[in-house]
Amino acid sequence: MRVWGLAVTVLVLAISACGRSSAPAGQGGSSSRSASGSATSAPSSQAAGTFGDLGRICEPGTPTGTGDHRGLTDTTIRVGTLGDPGAAAAPGLEQEYFDVAKAFSKWCNAAGGINGRKIVVDDYDAKLFNGAQQVINACQKDFMLVGGGNAFDAVDVAPRLACRLGQVPALNVSPEAGLAGLQVQPTSNAPTKYNVGPLRVLADRYPAAKQGLAIGSSNVASLSPQGRYAKQAYESLGYRVSTLQEKPPLVTNFRPYMEQLRLTGSKGYDEIASTDPGPEVNAMRDIGYAPDFILWSIQFYDPKSVAAAKATPFPNSYVALGALPAEMVDQFPVLQQIRSIMNAGLSKPKFTSFTGLAFSAWTLWAQSASQCGGDLTQECVLAKAGAHTDWDAGGFFPPHTTAPGKQTVSDCFLLVRLTPQGFVYDKDATKPNRGVYNCGAQNLVPITR
Repeated sequence: MRVWGLAVTVLVLAISACGRSSAPAGQGGSSSRSASGSATSAPSSQAAGTFGDLGRICEPGTPTGTGDHRGLTDTTIRVGTLGDPGAAAAPGLEQEYFDVAKAFSKWCNAAGGINGRKIVVDDYDAKLFNGAQQVINACQKDFMLVGGGNAFDAVDVAPRLACRLGQVPALNVSPEAGLAGLQVQPTSNAPTKYNVGPLRVLADRYPAAKQGLAIGSSNVASLSPQGRYAKQAYESLGYRVSTLQEKPPLVTNFRPYMEQLRLTGSKGYDEIASTDPGPEVNAMRDIGYAPDFILWSIQFYDPKSVAAAKATPFPNSYVALGALPAEMVDQFPVLQQIRSIMNAGLSKPKFTSFTGLAFSAWTLWAQSASQCGGDLTQECVLAKAGAHTDWDAGGFFPPHTTAPGKQTVSDCFLLVRLTPQGFVYDKDATKPNRGVYNCGAQNLVPITR
């Protein structure tokens, strides 16, 4: 469940800490990506409507009819995107969903749309607690929901199924939403397996940590299971978990927590639940504690982490990712294309885990809808979207299945190292065996809920 699956954790943490993460954007390049994640040569430009290694997903055409399908006309297709950016407790939460919808639809429409139909996006801001009503609003006029999601999405399910509104979400959070019908999920967060790959390879580099690993978790009800899952998974890997800390959402003094790590002989630290590394590292330095390494979770893939590393010397620090990092943009043109689409559609785009998840959803939906031809139905879109055994979002993710009921947590990961100059892909630590990723069944262990 680690890596991109922990976008769920990031989302709820953002609510708890009243903030959001953002990852830095990279600069351009002109190489392309094979399905294994390796760089290959490619033309310096792509035809309109082609995305990554997917080929053409948006194009002109002459729709053959609308029937009585909600959200369709002869020239347009209305889709809804859910998010929570108006939440008083976490202003801007999931704004990336709306931003990607705006930028992607602009790019797709310029290429001809979905077989000639132009995409019209309706943004539905649930503000955390109004998801059901926003879904009901979408039921009145939208063809489908695409590229979004809500933090508290369990309440979205009943009205969506009642009006038979299909969706290709960026992310489902609750088990109720994840197990619901009338949808295809580009990325699964199934709570049945845990990706131990990052700590499996770090154990080879820092063997002493296997005798004392601390886990930083949360006491928030939505997050505390993550720490327990991690403990269960790492113990099956042979680690001795020296302490499992369940911290409150807002910690003003990390010193007692770092003292506990020092006193329990913790040589490694897996921090999955806070949002700002600076105060934790400063507390470590104040008490003279230096773990062999820290594995920071996905929310730390953020410019503020780089700024903190510039201000204070960090222990060896890593972040595990389940998709290509922005820093590798010179090697992978899909990253440059995402950057170009976002820059063309927005004045100040953000590049975060939510950005990547939304792009995966939009590209899957657009390709599927285009393949259905002019006589479009959501049943056709869902059938096409759920037929992939090697979906890679145009080369952005390692290939995985989209078939409902057959999805599981990805067995791939890569490690980036945090330095004062920024994040750097660490090939030696990652030990890649499939392009830039480390993949395989050895990275997954079953967990019990």
